[in-house]
Amino acid sequence: MKYLISIRDFFVNNFNVTLKSVEKNNYTLFNTYFFNVFKIIPFFLIKNLFNTLNIKYIYLIDNIYFSNYGNFRITPILLKTFVFNDDNNKINISDNIMNYNGTVPLWYIIKNEELNEFQKIEFIYFSKGKMINKTFDLIEINDKLLYDIFL
Repeated sequence: MKYLISIRDFFVNNFNVTLKSVEKNNYTLFNTYFFNVFKIIPFFLIKNLFNTLNIKYIYLIDNIYFSNYGNFRITPILLKTFVFNDDNNKINISDNIMNYNGTVPLWYIIKNEELNEFQKIEFIYFSKGKMINKTFDLIEINDKLLYDIFL
């Protein structure tokens, strides 16, 4: 059984990866037909090539978004996430945020989840035995990684 899991992990992590965004020198290319060419190449080769060329990328594995914008860190437990405007009409996007690894930049989440019309975002999370509530302007945190908001 252990071998079947290893075979599945190898297959998914190398051949069932979808590139979503590639960035080089502040020029970003989003989910184009050209990315389909990369589906026939094992992803570990693409990773090595992009890392050698210092290219930032966002990719999708098992419906979870990952990136190489930062090193993986353990983040606090995110309980709820809301977006809203000045009228305080809150929309719960907790289920959507759970699909993103902490290394994904917030600008990508805002673009991908079509949150541009909102002004503020509120995170409710559990850290060091306390429930913490933080609210940010989306413009202020646009350039941060998801795990940076918990610092």
